[in-house]
Amino acid sequence: MIKFIHAADLHLDTPFHGLKEISEELSHVMQEAPFQSFRKIVDKAIKETVDFVLLSGDLYNTQKINIKAQSIFIHELERLEQEKIPVFLIRGNHDFLTEETEKLTLKLPENVFRYSEEVTSHVISTKTGKKVAVSAFSYQRQWIRERKIQDYPERFEDVDMHIGMLHGSPDSINGSDGNYAPFSLAELKQKNYDYWALGHIHQRQQLSSHPLAFYPGNIQGLHRNEKGEKGFLLIEWTNRGSEIEFVATAAIVWEEITIDLATIHNINQLIRRIKEELIENKFTENYLIHLNIQVNSDDDEKLIEILQKDSFIEDLTNQLNLPNLWIADIEIQVSKVGEQRNLEELYPEEWEKAIEDTKERIVFSELTEGILNNIANRYLGESNTQEYRERMIKKAISKIYLK
Repeated sequence: MIKFIHAADLHLDTPFHGLKEISEELSHVMQEAPFQSFRKIVDKAIKETVDFVLLSGDLYNTQKINIKAQSIFIHELERLEQEKIPVFLIRGNHDFLTEETEKLTLKLPENVFRYSEEVTSHVISTKTGKKVAVSAFSYQRQWIRERKIQDYPERFEDVDMHIGMLHGSPDSINGSDGNYAPFSLAELKQKNYDYWALGHIHQRQQLSSHPLAFYPGNIQGLHRNEKGEKGFLLIEWTNRGSEIEFVATAAIVWEEITIDLATIHNINQLIRRIKEELIENKFTENYLIHLNIQVNSDDDEKLIEILQKDSFIEDLTNQLNLPNLWIADIEIQVSKVGEQRNLEELYPEEWEKAIEDTKERIVFSELTEGILNNIANRYLGESNTQEYRERMIKKAISKIYLK
């Protein structure tokens, strides 16, 4: 048996996105969360005495050098070195290496196998004498449009297991993901490897069973679209079959709940209803909650006004009084516009067309150019994706109908 860990998309120096004013306590927890998650990976590797660890790209979130993040990362790798556990790591589109950044990159321990921009292979022998080959490459620039998969060698005949590490996106994903070392499932199968350790996609998923090909997802959710548990895969492999276990690591988990204001008449009822919903879903500790509140335009005007105040988020978190739970954001969703006739009712076809047109990237960019061009990207926290555009349009429509 060969036992190993597959993790990817650590993003150790990445700020959380989509948060407004936050407390000093939450700020500290958020800064430490990615490092705590990686520490749990190392703890598990040592406890399980794994044969090796695979880190499939995006160790950091930017090519800018963060000495603190590097130092913490290296300290954890040194813990693995003390236990004689090899580490195979590649760079992805967020932490690609250039000659300039290489000069400021701290030296890694001797147990670490790094990969250059060319596909290369390393072969090791495990403690039980099994020979394992690992083939991979690292990004040297942000976009890799060529099909690097074609450079991978076919399975070595003289090894017990051959693994491919690849930070990229399958052809089945449309759009800009063609910029990230695109590949097809057929191309993976053609290499006849035993396992593909993939990275880049933050949602955990199995791409194939023959050969085994997995995205473990990222180890810590960084914004509201990365809900649920995050972590890594622990694999026990034999040529007769495998056991694959997901191990959660996220120090903070993003979730969301929806509350209907229709049956709520005062602030105390609202707080009680939110707390009941959180407890019912077991979102009671180390959670960041996105709160959707559905309202009618003729609901209590004063209550809706309170909900829209930035200070209400922190006040609500304090009133809930649940350990290590924070309200990240409140989104007001207008589900009914009361008695007034609105544009959507008067001109349904024209309204639908206008909404669909606005969702298009070019139209949306033109409409928001005057606003977004004056805000630094680091403050926006999100890219101009289809999901982001749809959410912003929904918010804008709600604003129109609110009193």
